[in-house]
Amino acid sequence: MQSVKEEIKRTADIVQVIGEYVQLKKAGKNYMGLCPFHAEKSPSFTVSPDRQIFHCFGCKKGGDIFAFWMAYHGTSFPEAVRDLAERYNIPIQDKYSSIQEQQQIRIRDGLLKINDEAARCFEEALHQASACDPVVKYLEKRGLSNEIISEFRLGYAPESWERLTRRLKARGFDMSAAVQAGLIIPKKGEGHYDRFRGRLMFPIFNLRGQVIGFGGRVLNDALPKYLNTPETPVFHKGEFPYGLHASYQAIREKGTAVIVEGYMDLLSLRQYGLNEVVATLGTALTPHHIRKIKGYAKEAVVVFDSDEAGTSAALRSLPLFLNEGLPAKAAVLPRGHDPDTFVREKGLNGFLSMLDTAVPIFQFFLDQKVKQAPLGIEAKVEALKEILPVLSQVRNRVQRSLYAARLAERIGIKEKLVLSELQKAGQRSSQQDLNRAFAEDAARSVRQAHIGDVQVLNLLVHHPGAVSDLRDADCMSLLTDSATCKIVKKIFEIYDREGGLSPERLEERLESDELRIRFREALMAQSIYSEQEVPQAVQEIEIKARQSRLMNAIEAARGNPQALNQVLLELKALEARRHSSPGLLP
Repeated sequence: MQSVKEEIKRTADIVQVIGEYVQLKKAGKNYMGLCPFHAEKSPSFTVSPDRQIFHCFGCKKGGDIFAFWMAYHGTSFPEAVRDLAERYNIPIQDKYSSIQEQQQIRIRDGLLKINDEAARCFEEALHQASACDPVVKYLEKRGLSNEIISEFRLGYAPESWERLTRRLKARGFDMSAAVQAGLIIPKKGEGHYDRFRGRLMFPIFNLRGQVIGFGGRVLNDALPKYLNTPETPVFHKGEFPYGLHASYQAIREKGTAVIVEGYMDLLSLRQYGLNEVVATLGTALTPHHIRKIKGYAKEAVVVFDSDEAGTSAALRSLPLFLNEGLPAKAAVLPRGHDPDTFVREKGLNGFLSMLDTAVPIFQFFLDQKVKQAPLGIEAKVEALKEILPVLSQVRNRVQRSLYAARLAERIGIKEKLVLSELQKAGQRSSQQDLNRAFAEDAARSVRQAHIGDVQVLNLLVHHPGAVSDLRDADCMSLLTDSATCKIVKKIFEIYDREGGLSPERLEERLESDELRIRFREALMAQSIYSEQEVPQAVQEIEIKARQSRLMNAIEAARGNPQALNQVLLELKALEARRHSSPGLLP
C-alpha cells in the first residue's frame, strides 16, 4: 500500500485536485481559498504546492491529498487511495486496509452497486412503459427531451409491491443491504416490499457521478408528493445539491450558481440551455449546500416564489449565505409560476432577463415587507419579530449592525431600538461567539508567549540540515510548549534512527491531531531565517540553552561561594559573547 500511496503523491498535484472543489488564488508561494469545511468570509484555507499539503488556519483541518479527499467526499482512507489511483491510472495490488476499513468499504460499495442496479431497473421500467401510462403522459406534458431523461437517468417505479425486490433477490443482492439503502422495506412477517411505487424516479448523484439515493414523485394526488431515500451511509439529504455533478463546470465558468427548489425545475432549465443550475432536493438550503456550491461559484442567485413562503425562505437563507461568505441575490418569479413553467412559457432569454432583476436577499425581504409606507405599528412589530431572530444568526457583528441600520431606516424605527432588540434576540448565540473568541485569543496568546518554541520548530521544519546542530545545542531545554516538545522529540528520534528527515513525511507519524495541526502550521509558515542566517540562529539557541543551564546552576550553588562564583564568571563570559554580535533572537 505504501508504494501505491507514494506513487499517487508523486503523480498527483494537490493544488490541481483541491482546485476542482475550492476556488484557489495564488498567495506568495501558496494558494488560498475559502474553506469548504467551515463557514468563513476571509480565506484561511491554504494549499502548499511545495509541501503538497493543505491546512485551514480557521478550523485546523488539514493534511495531504488523501486527507482532503476523505474529508470532502466522506470516504475512508482505502477508498481515497482507490479513487485517486483510478484517477491517475495507478494499479493497486496491495491489500492495505484493516478489517474494519474493509467492512466499511464493502458496505459503501454494496450500497452504491444496489443503487445503480435500482436505477437500471427504474430506467428499464420507464422505457417499457406504454404511451398511455401516467409516467409517459407526465413527461410528455412537462416536455422533457429523451436526452435529458437519459443524462439524468430518470426512471419509473410501477405500481408493484415487489418488482425491485424480486430483481435484487434474483441477481444475488443482499436484502439487508437493500433495506439499508432505503429501497425496500421488511414486511411484518417474512419478505420485503418496494419503498417506491407508482412514482417517477430521480436518481441523486454525488460529484463522482455515482447514484447515492433517489427522489420519487407521485403521478396522481397521493401523498407525500415527493418521497426521498432515507439517510444512509452514502446519502445525506441536506449535503449535496441535486445536479451539482453535472453543473459544477458551468458554474465555475460563469461564476454564478442558480439555485432552484425541485428536480423538474433544474431539468427544464438545463433543457433550455441554462447549465449553471442546482436544486435543493425540495428542502430548505443548508450550510452544506452552500459550502459545496461556493467551491465553484463567486455568487448565487436563488429563485424564489413571490408568495409568503418564498419570502420566508429568502429570509431564512440570508444568514446561511452571510455566514458562509457567498454573496447571494434573490430572483422573484411572477405569481403562479415556478422555474419550469416560466422557462417553458418565456424561453431561456425570458428567464435570464428575470435573473437580471435579482437583488440582494436582504433587500428582497425588505421590499416584500415594506410594500406600503408608512407602516402601521403592528406591521412594524411583526417585521421586527420576523427578521431580528434571523439577523441574530449572522456571526459577523459589523454585518449584523449594518443590516440592523438598514432595517431601522426602511421601517421607520430608531436604529438604537433595533440594535437593542437585536442584542436581546441574539444574546445566547452572542455569548457563545464571545466564549469562542475568548478561548481562541487565550490559546493564541499562549502560543505567542513561547516565541522560543516557534523559532526552534521553524528552524527544524524549514532547515532540516540544521537538525543535528540544534539537537547538539540542547534546544529542547528552551521549549515550554508541550506540543512543540513532542514534535521536536519525534524529529530527533527519526533523525537518529534514519539519519535524515523529510518534513513532508513527518505529519503522518505524529500521534495526535493537536501535534499534526501545530506541525502543519509550522510547515505553512514562512521561514524566519534565510539560509545564511541559520548558523547564527543555531549558535544563539546554543547560548540561550547554556544560559538556562547556568541560571539553574546558580540556584544549586547557593551556600557554596566558590561554586557560585565560578557559575557567575561563566555566565558573564556567555553574556559578553552574546552581545558581541547583533542577535537574531529576542
